[in-house]
Amino acid sequence: MKNFVHVAVVLMVVGTGVLLAQAPAGKDLLWAFPVGSAIVQGKHPIAEIEGPQTLPGSTLKYAQKEIENLSAPPDWFPGSHAPAPRIVRDGSGNGGFACGSCHLMNGMGHPESGDVQGLTVDYFVQTMRDYRSGIRKDPIRMTAIAQATSEADVREAAAWFATLKPVPRWSIVEERAMVPKTFLGPGRMRFADIDMPGTEPIGTRIITVPEDVRKAIQRDPRTGAGFVSYVPPGSLARGKALAAGGNGKTIDCTICHGEGLRGLGDVPRLANVHPIYLVRQLYNFQTGANNSAGAQLMKRVVAKLTDADIVDLAAYAGALPR
Repeated sequence: MKNFVHVAVVLMVVGTGVLLAQAPAGKDLLWAFPVGSAIVQGKHPIAEIEGPQTLPGSTLKYAQKEIENLSAPPDWFPGSHAPAPRIVRDGSGNGGFACGSCHLMNGMGHPESGDVQGLTVDYFVQTMRDYRSGIRKDPIRMTAIAQATSEADVREAAAWFATLKPVPRWSIVEERAMVPKTFLGPGRMRFADIDMPGTEPIGTRIITVPEDVRKAIQRDPRTGAGFVSYVPPGSLARGKALAAGGNGKTIDCTICHGEGLRGLGDVPRLANVHPIYLVRQLYNFQTGANNSAGAQLMKRVVAKLTDADIVDLAAYAGALPR
């Protein structure tokens, strides 16, 4: 996983202050806003494999260095989808970040990135325009990526991701008072700490870990390689009440996001999205890190939400079926 460590060092060099700017000031939100500077250097969640690796059902082989190459992500099952556009599989034209490296070749991504599977083309394209102009900010990656990616490449990627089918059980939500002790490791993913076994109170957090560490590190795009998000006890019920308006505290989410929060036209789906991704977006609406046209509609929604409310809403939406 040497390449992951290299990426972390590069991120640290560009400035920790810039990276942390995405999270609200004065809040301990590293569990939701993973940054390269917080990666525990030299610590791995599982024994490394030397030499080429394989996956059952795939005829391809990749060394770990190739799997970690953000400019050329592994496509273990190329016959399972239409041919991917160049920008999805080759990052040489946009600063070294192929779309498939973070969002994977299933579009559903790891928790530190976004789930772009099935988004409408117009929503996808507009989001990239917002990152490019700076009215929506992601100082870790997406701002720079959007500025380096052509409109034509964006539209090709959008059309391709829109055709992908969801992977069952990619994101699982489970209420739990005590959670494994974890650390931020390769790829800005959170892993159970095998050097410090045991549990700790979840508090007002969502702790997301891979369902199968090896498969997650290999960027396996299939069922069984997804993630489990542990959420505070009672958060699903509280989140459901908030999503219905919370007795006037906020606004019924289904008005814009549709029944079951499965999206409505160009308003994106919230159901079964990684909960910590949803947490980041709600905070970004509150702080103005996302000041896009769509965000203007969200400002009233998030204005009165507390930290606990944000966790509860994200837990509830993330637990809903697609």
